[in-house]
Amino acid sequence: MFKDIFGNNPQTKILDFLADYPRFDYSITEMAEKANVSRPTVYKVIKILVTKNLVIKTRDQGNSSLYKLNTENKLVQVILKFDFEIASKIAEIESKDSVKQYKPILAKSRTQVAPS
Repeated sequence: MFKDIFGNNPQTKILDFLADYPRFDYSITEMAEKANVSRPTVYKVIKILVTKNLVIKTRDQGNSSLYKLNTENKLVQVILKFDFEIASKIAEIESKDSVKQYKPILAKSRTQVAPS
């Protein structure tokens, strides 16, 4: 959702991906694949996000470190709420549009009943 509003830059792509799955932690490689950002760029962005306390390192797995959104951070809580509100509003708009475009299958055929 964020990409559609804030642009298609690497930081937005990574935050957008992490906001969709805030309870899970991911390696740099996983984030690069899922957010469609190069690994070197993810390293740079994650370093910034960790410094700002928006993302936290959760654990090490083999040679990889795993990261996730810091859901204890008030700004992250606002970001997640905003993401939810955007998704809800888009779903509402799309639902209204699909109802407007709905055409019943039998709308044109009129069956007449002969009087008895």
